[in-house]
Amino acid sequence: MRKKSKITTKTVMQMKKFKNSNNAVVGIVAAFLIVGLIVAVLSVIQTQYVPKWMREKESDHMDVLADQFAQLNYAINTHILNKVPNIPISTAITLGSKEMPYLMSTKAFGQLKILPNNFILNVSGDSYYNESFGTIEYNSFNSYFIDQDYIYECGGVILSQNSGNAMYIRPNFEVLLQTDIAITLNVINISTIGGKAQSVQGYGPAPIQTEYITSSTSTNQIVIKNVSYINITSNYIQTWNSSLNSKFRINGLNDPRFITDKNYEITLKEDENKLIIGFLQEPTYDRKVTVTINYFEIGAQIAPGWIEDR
Repeated sequence: MRKKSKITTKTVMQMKKFKNSNNAVVGIVAAFLIVGLIVAVLSVIQTQYVPKWMREKESDHMDVLADQFAQLNYAINTHILNKVPNIPISTAITLGSKEMPYLMSTKAFGQLKILPNNFILNVSGDSYYNESFGTIEYNSFNSYFIDQDYIYECGGVILSQNSGNAMYIRPNFEVLLQTDIAITLNVINISTIGGKAQSVQGYGPAPIQTEYITSSTSTNQIVIKNVSYINITSNYIQTWNSSLNSKFRINGLNDPRFITDKNYEITLKEDENKLIIGFLQEPTYDRKVTVTINYFEIGAQIAPGWIEDR
């Protein structure tokens, strides 16, 4: 009887050890499963949701930039209307956007720069006008959303991307068609201290200060009569082509693409970044073209930031 008791006790102890061993294995397997589930969830979030969230974030940043360039255009127009020097107006431009916390993502960077002599206007008639103008340009370096650039050029704001360009805010050009054709061009030159271009890059806000410098007045406006052509040199001639064609048609000039009796004809030289508006004087109309140029100079400075010569 004692032998049987010893055998039974030994068997029970072995069963308890086996049971404890099974519990340990189950605990390890459960831990591995939980870790694997967490890794799988994080992988799905990282590969599926993070790019989507970041794309929306960068898209929202592009919308913010559109509003900020509209504010910049408003600030410059305020200078032109008031014509008061030494009163700077600061406009903040957000260069980029930060990455998402705790998850793997990339910052979106941007560059803001002032470029001299980036837009050229020639007008030929009884006299000749030739002037180059500075521009303000923003370039985005997005990681998820399509790159977009915003350019303030001669009074207009241009939105540029790979699929094409568009005039976001049209320049202040006026066309009056009566017996003759009268065109008024309000042209804005962006200048910098010492004539040097400035640029800043990063992802935070960059203030750009603008200030009224000078302008032509009603007594010394540049008036050119019997104009034969207007020549524009720009990196965005397709945008200027669409904008000017639309302006001319709205104000009664005939579009040469659809009407044989035409007042003007636009020629694009894309390899030279040139747009030539030639004015035609049909025998039945014999319209003369007069161009009045109102010149405004606005000083601009980007600060704080890295300033570099170009």
